[in-house]
Amino acid sequence: MTIPIDFVAGSHGNFLETILNQYFNIVETGDTFTGTGTSHRKSNDYEQNKLFSAKHWFQRYSDEYLKQFDKIISIKFDQEDLLLLSSVSLLRVRDMNINDNHLEIDTRVKLNNRFYNYIIDQIDNAYPFLDCNESSIPRNVLREFFKFGFRDPEINGFWVTQKEMQYHQDTKVFVLKFKSFYNIDQLVLQIKDLEKFLDMKFDFSDDFYDRHQKFLSFIPYINHKLVCDNIIKNIQSGTDIKIPELSLFQESYINGNLERLFQKEMPFHPVDYCKSTAEMLYYLEHQAPNL
Repeated sequence: MTIPIDFVAGSHGNFLETILNQYFNIVETGDTFTGTGTSHRKSNDYEQNKLFSAKHWFQRYSDEYLKQFDKIISIKFDQEDLLLLSSVSLLRVRDMNINDNHLEIDTRVKLNNRFYNYIIDQIDNAYPFLDCNESSIPRNVLREFFKFGFRDPEINGFWVTQKEMQYHQDTKVFVLKFKSFYNIDQLVLQIKDLEKFLDMKFDFSDDFYDRHQKFLSFIPYINHKLVCDNIIKNIQSGTDIKIPELSLFQESYINGNLERLFQKEMPFHPVDYCKSTAEMLYYLEHQAPNL
């Protein structure tokens, strides 16, 4: 018997799999954390005896195949989660340890894999002046490219992919919110609802809480959206604050949201980002072209 855990890459399906198998007392997992914080370290004994199985089921199998499962657990994220998910996914998918803040260095090398090859193709098509033989892509080009998925979340690649997660009408689906992984109280409430859904008992032991804390310790991006939203709020109010050093995706997120809010185009150049909210507001009010 298998209970599928369906998820978009980077949304913590393997972590959920291991805690459900461990604390629903299905099979001992041991320490599953890798150096990048993923839960990809699994023994053969564990794999052979697990009940919950995390895969990208919606991408690997047809709807007809998935009909055989009476119940499916599906991890879903909201549009407000896209900044965090984007950063986490690059860092953790297949333990590739790609830091988005250094993505301008050897970009083509880092994205030359089955998960991200399509991004290189899209960038080359959008910016034909780039030299395909150059391994690095300038930061301002990447900032511009990724901003569109934050300006209009409906076209964000992760959002588009999640829309493909469809199941047969007779299948019972439990939706676990991606954001609950980052709030232990919300996660506990979700698991308690899952207990009812499965008619099983979860062991909320100290070990479970310790494992969750260890999970969080591997994720450096948890407050990135809060920092960005504070910068945007100060620009809107005309309050001048210094802009701290930001990651590439944070820069793209801010630019995309400012374009949506002000209906003005953020600058393609320079490579370096603005240093203060006053500088950004002056540009938006006096220099930026209309969208």
